[in-house]
Amino acid sequence: MSGRGRAWGWAAALRGGSTTPWQAWAEDGVGEPFAERLPGAQQLALLRRLNVHAAAAGRTVPAATAARILAAGVSGRGRSDLPIAGVDDERFGPRPVDPDTLPDDELLRVASALIADDVAATAGEPAPERSLIERARAVRRPWVRSFVIVGMQWRADAVRAELVAHGHRPGGRRPTAYLLADDLGTVLAQAWTARSFDQGGVTWRHFLRSFAGAGHLPPRADLARMARSAAHKYGAGNVRVVLDPALLADELGVRAIAGPPHLGAHAVDLVRRVGEPLGLLVANDARPGLLLDTLGVRLAGQGGPAPTVTPRWAGWLSSEAERTRHEIAAAGYPVLGDLDQLLPRPLGTDGVLPVDAEVLSLALGLLLTPVTAPVQEEG
Repeated sequence: MSGRGRAWGWAAALRGGSTTPWQAWAEDGVGEPFAERLPGAQQLALLRRLNVHAAAAGRTVPAATAARILAAGVSGRGRSDLPIAGVDDERFGPRPVDPDTLPDDELLRVASALIADDVAATAGEPAPERSLIERARAVRRPWVRSFVIVGMQWRADAVRAELVAHGHRPGGRRPTAYLLADDLGTVLAQAWTARSFDQGGVTWRHFLRSFAGAGHLPPRADLARMARSAAHKYGAGNVRVVLDPALLADELGVRAIAGPPHLGAHAVDLVRRVGEPLGLLVANDARPGLLLDTLGVRLAGQGGPAPTVTPRWAGWLSSEAERTRHEIAAAGYPVLGDLDQLLPRPLGTDGVLPVDAEVLSLALGLLLTPVTAPVQEEG
């Protein structure tokens, strides 16, 4: 049978739930085209992997999802569909490839674009109506002291939202500025997380290399700079550096200070990848909120441990942490907690980095049960 007919037959089998690899596909007969063009190697490989993922969960891939994957484009500037080895003698264009040997990164290009479409589809959905208790909690307490929350963006945004939900609205006359801080490794990881939601962009490895190689901290992780900015705006005497959230809770008169959802290194990397094609579908200012309300909610608690600085940059991390500690101590800001907590925690032998295979596993889950589907349908 012809290579192209064999490929159409394989594509049809994958559309029906087959998990057979391309090299093992040896069905007799010629497959009939069911679309204007033969899907690319990336799309076919992704659908096969999703079939495997679904079968392991005791599920099948919905026909509409399979059709979406086979018709999908490829995310990334200058990217195109890759032809399948053994189908045609391609003289021009990309070199034909064996779909079974494609790296996970290539499959993630297709998956990210599809997930971005799903995230964009949630734009404009009405927010769920708050309960009577939630509305009562959100009423501003006039006796609450004036305050603002600054510092680590990923954590500060979550703390503000939680406090507002309980009637502790930031602002007021001459507010106290509480600067949220942590050990510098954690601050860097949260800076990359916030950037992944806001801008997408570079990988964790490149993020570290670009700033460590230049010998300075990214603005989102420079706590000493944030403290100076807060002092300039609110007055140095009104800045408090927070290293113990329990002490902040005591000052504000709340039971506890909630943090942001935990997203492991693999989960953040998936958000970063989805953010790129999503930026072509929605306004830039809408992208972070959409990602947080969809992927942030669905991926909470997943993705392994948070990313960590690799031993290669241990010297830079240590020197920047010591500098930060010295500058904050010299400025004399009151501290809730111990300034030594700014110093790095012990680094592992390799560091925690996103792994494409783990990122793809999360993406497959979001394709099988998209963010547009009720969460209870998972499983």
